Amino acid sequence: MPGISNRNSLILFVALFAALIIPACTGESPPVTVRVGPTDIPGGDALGAQDITVRNSRLAVAFAVDTAPPWGVARGGIVDVAVVQNGELSVDRASLVDFMPNDWSDWPTSYQLVTVEKQSADEVIVKTERDWGVTRLVTTFQIRAGDDKVHIVTEMTNTGDTALEALSSGYVLWPDGGYIFGIPGLEGLQEGPATGALATWSAFYDRDWAFGLHARFDDRINNGARDRYLLHDLAAGESRQFEAWLQVNDRGELAPFVSSAIDLEDLPSGSVSGEISAANGKSVAGAVVVAEKVTGTGSYPYTWALSEGGAYSFRLPAGSYRLYATAKGYANSSEISVDLPAGESISHNFSDLRPPGDLRIRVVDEETGKPLDARITIEEGVTPLISYFGQATYFTELDDVGEVSLTVAPGMYRLRVSSAEGFTAAPVFLDVEVAPAEVRELTAVIDVVENPVARGWYGADLHHHSDVLDGYTEPHFVLRSELAAGVDVSFLSDHDSMVNNAEMGRLAAERNIPFIAATELSPSWAHFNAYPIAAGETISIDVGNATVQEIFAEARRMRAGVVQVNHPYNNYGYFRALENEVVPGGYSDDFDLVEVSSSTPNDETIPAVWALWNEGRRIYFSAGSDAHDVWNEVSGAVRMYVHVEGEFTIEKFIESLRKGHSYASAGPLVYPETMFGSEIRHVANDPLPLDFSVRSVRGLSSVTLIKNGNAVQTRNFDDTTALTAVSFIAQPDTDSWFSLVILDAEGFATYTNPVWIRTADRQSAAQ
Repeated sequence: MPGISNRNSLILFVALFAALIIPACTGESPPVTVRVGPTDIPGGDALGAQDITVRNSRLAVAFAVDTAPPWGVARGGIVDVAVVQNGELSVDRASLVDFMPNDWSDWPTSYQLVTVEKQSADEVIVKTERDWGVTRLVTTFQIRAGDDKVHIVTEMTNTGDTALEALSSGYVLWPDGGYIFGIPGLEGLQEGPATGALATWSAFYDRDWAFGLHARFDDRINNGARDRYLLHDLAAGESRQFEAWLQVNDRGELAPFVSSAIDLEDLPSGSVSGEISAANGKSVAGAVVVAEKVTGTGSYPYTWALSEGGAYSFRLPAGSYRLYATAKGYANSSEISVDLPAGESISHNFSDLRPPGDLRIRVVDEETGKPLDARITIEEGVTPLISYFGQATYFTELDDVGEVSLTVAPGMYRLRVSSAEGFTAAPVFLDVEVAPAEVRELTAVIDVVENPVARGWYGADLHHHSDVLDGYTEPHFVLRSELAAGVDVSFLSDHDSMVNNAEMGRLAAERNIPFIAATELSPSWAHFNAYPIAAGETISIDVGNATVQEIFAEARRMRAGVVQVNHPYNNYGYFRALENEVVPGGYSDDFDLVEVSSSTPNDETIPAVWALWNEGRRIYFSAGSDAHDVWNEVSGAVRMYVHVEGEFTIEKFIESLRKGHSYASAGPLVYPETMFGSEIRHVANDPLPLDFSVRSVRGLSSVTLIKNGNAVQTRNFDDTTALTAVSFIAQPDTDSWFSLVILDAEGFATYTNPVWIRTADRQSAAQ
C-alpha cells in the first residue's frame, strides 16, 4: 500500500499552551479544545509528547507532530479521526488525512513545523509547514465549534529554478476499516480520470460513522477515491492553492455530505421526506431511502438517508432522481422517479419492503465427502448498495467447517462456490430462488483434482493484510479467506505492525494450520516483508526516516529469516526507487526474495530477477496477493508453492524458500524431477533432460523453458486439465540456469525458480 517519506533531518515545534486547554465558551456550542500530548482518542496513533488533538462537539482529530505517520509520510498531517457523540469520543476511524504533493511517490523532506496558529472557544487553526524537495508546503486545518467539518487549505510553492511537471497533487483520506463509496458517478472506479463525477465529495462509511472529503479541484482519483488529485505542472516560483473539507458523521449515511455540498457550493436544492414500512405495514428498523441520480447516460447511486421511527427526510440538489427504500436483507421497494425543482419539497411513503430469507450452504469434497473451506460469491441476484447490509462475497465458518448461513433479500440467485479455485479445483455454481422468510438448504460438491501437499508442496500467500491502517479485513476473515483459497500455511504482514499477529496465530492454531507472523516495513520509497517474526518483537526504528541498511538490519534484529522485496516496480517499490535514486543509503543486497504480485504487473519484475540470476545471485521469487479487503480481492490469487521434505515445520518452509525450492503460481502446478534451486554438475554440450509434471484446472496452454533469461523451447497444449508430463532436452555449453514459465488457458502464469547448471569437461564432471 502507499508509502511516503525520506527525511534527512526533522524540525518539530508546537505552540504549547498546556497539556489540556479548554477555553471558556460564550456561544451555544461547546468550545473547541486543544490537547498537547498523547491523544485521548481511543485507539489513536498520535501518542507523542508534542502531538496535537483538536476536538469540538462533533469530531476530534489528532495531528502527528513527533509521532511517525504511516507509510513514512512527512509529519504534520491528521492521523486520527473520531466521532464525538453526546460528549463521548468514539474510537479512531482513520489512518491518514493529509496533502500529498505527488501521489504516493517518495517524499524528500528536511523539516516539518507544526503550530497552533489560532485558538479560541469558537475556532482552532493548526498550521503545518514542510518541504517536499524544492517545494514548500503550507497547510492550515480549521476546526470550528459545533461544525462537523475540518476546513483544509494548502499552498504549494516551487522554490526551485526549474518547472515540476506532471504532478498529481491533492488530499488523501484513508479510513481504518469500513467501506468505500467513493464519488457519486464513479462508484467502483479504483483509479483514473474523475470524468463523469456527479458530485465533488467522496465518502467512506460503516454502520455508525461516515467520512466525507469535499474537494472541487481534482481531475483524477486513486485507490477508490481515497486519493483526490489534480494533474498539474508547477513552474519555478509558482504557487498553487488546494482546498478541501473533511466531514465527519456519526451515522452510516451519506445524506449529510449532500447537504453540506449544497451549502458549500450554493446549489439549487429541494427536499424529500416520507415514511418507510414493510408490506405487512410494520416499521423496519434501520431502513434507508436511496437516491440515484438520473443523467443522460443512466442512473447512478448518489446518496442515502437513514430513517428514524420509520420517517426519513433529506436534501438533494435540484434534478432528476430514482428513489427506493431498502433495509438489511429486505428486497428493495418499488422505485419512484422524481424531478425535484429548486425550492420544492416532495413527500412519498414506501410501504412494500419484503422481508429476507436464509440460505444455509454446505461445501464438501466430491470424493471424500469431507467439508471444505470455501468462498461464496453472488454472481447474479440482489447485492445491496450499502455494504453493511450485506455484500457479494461470503466465507464458510472457522468452527463449522464448510458451512455458512446467508441472510439475503428474496429473489433469484446464482452463486459461485470455490475452494482453492484455479489451483486444485474448479468452482461450482448453484442456482436458487429465495422467498420471503424462507430457509433454503444447499450442498455444493467440489471436485478436488490435485493434492500438492501429498507430494510435499505447500502453498502460502506471502503478502496479506488485516484491518491495520489501509486494511479492511479482521484477522478471522483473513484466515477464512486464506483457507477458502486453499493455502496450506496462513500468513499476515501488516504495515509496520504486528498487532494482529497473535490473534491470527491463535485462530490458525485452532484450525491446525501453520502460521507465519510477518510485518511489512513501509518507508515511502519501498516496502519489504520480514518474516517469520518471533512473538513479542516490535519495530524499534523510525522506518520512515531509516536508510535501507537500517531497515534490513532491523528485520534481522527481529530474527526474520527472510527479507522480501514487495511489488518492486510500483511507485513505492525498491527497484523503482533505485532507478529514481531516492533510496536512503543507496543500494543494499541484503534481501532474500523478490515478490511476484497479483496486485501489480510483473512484466518488469520477472526479467529483473532473471538478470540477478545471470549475475549468479541466488535471490529467488516469492509471491503474494497483497490483499487488504477479502470481499473485493482474492487471497492467494498468486502464491508460493514451497517444497518441504518429510514432516512440515515453519523452519523447513523458510529454509526451502531461501534455497529456491519453490515456484510462484497464479494457478498452474508443477512437480519437477530436478528440484528448483538445486545445482547440477554436467558435461558441457551433453544432452541434459529436464522433466516435469504439470497441471492446470483451467486448462494447460503452454510450458516454456527459459535459459539465462531467454525462451529456448516451448510446448503448447490444447487446454488439457490432466496431469501432463513435459520433457525438455537442453545442451548447456557453459554455466547457466533453466526455469519455466507456464501459462493456463485463461492467461494465468507460473514462474519457477531456476535449476543451476555448472558445466565441466567429462573428466572433471566424473570426479
